[in-house]
Amino acid sequence: MSDLVLIFSMDDLRGRITQKVLKRSGFEALLLRMILGAKDAIAKHAPGIVIFDISSYFSEEVNQIRNLCGTLEHTPVILLGDRSITDRFEGTEISKELFLSDPLDPELIVAKVKEILSLKAKEKPSEGDTLEDNLKHFLNLD
Repeated sequence: MSDLVLIFSMDDLRGRITQKVLKRSGFEALLLRMILGAKDAIAKHAPGIVIFDISSYFSEEVNQIRNLCGTLEHTPVILLGDRSITDRFEGTEISKELFLSDPLDPELIVAKVKEILSLKAKEKPSEGDTLEDNLKHFLNLD
């Protein structure tokens, strides 16, 4: 599992706990604090999953995160924080199953990351599925 997990957290302790547990489970995890350049950081690193720990962000920053989540069509997002804040994200592309409320549960986060990445792996075409092979099969040239 080599997909990068990008973690945004203003709370350094919570962010480091999440990062450490993910790394211990074999994931590459990068912790960032600033939301201001989040869109550029996501574009630069092309992570497999983005985790927003919204527990310590101000209301305006939470609105920025909500708007950003609307642009992340192909990147799964996990939200960590109080249910009253995560409820503001209803109606976005984020699955309600990926709204994880406090208290922080690192093992649940790892389980969700594994689940998401295994689903993404199933969606990818197999190594033998190339365009040329598909065309040959379609044209009965096998």
